[in-house]
Amino acid sequence: MIKTILGYEIEEGVSREEYERWLFEVHAPDLLTNPYLDRIVFNKVLRPVRQASGGTASVPEGYTFYRIAEMHYADEEAYANYLRWFEEHPLPAERGPAGRTKFKFYLVTESTEVTRG
Repeated sequence: MIKTILGYEIEEGVSREEYERWLFEVHAPDLLTNPYLDRIVFNKVLRPVRQASGGTASVPEGYTFYRIAEMHYADEEAYANYLRWFEEHPLPAERGPAGRTKFKFYLVTESTEVTRG
């Protein structure tokens, strides 16, 4: 599995209520029309953490984020198909993130999950 991971703030002039309504009623449903996207995870940032587990290291002050989102794909081919699908089925600009979402990073990542057992 691979993911795109993106961190962002809300653009100035957009209220949280307005943003939340657009995100969950417009944007997420639009994204999920793409058959190559398996799921979206929206992580709303509550606060920064300044110490690593057990106080083993300090974490410097850095960026703040409204959310960090994850978009999950089966593999690199699925992600390439996701991009191609939106080229063939573009979202109307007025439904997209421009003017609402202030991106701070947007990365393609490979996931390794570690669990008990």
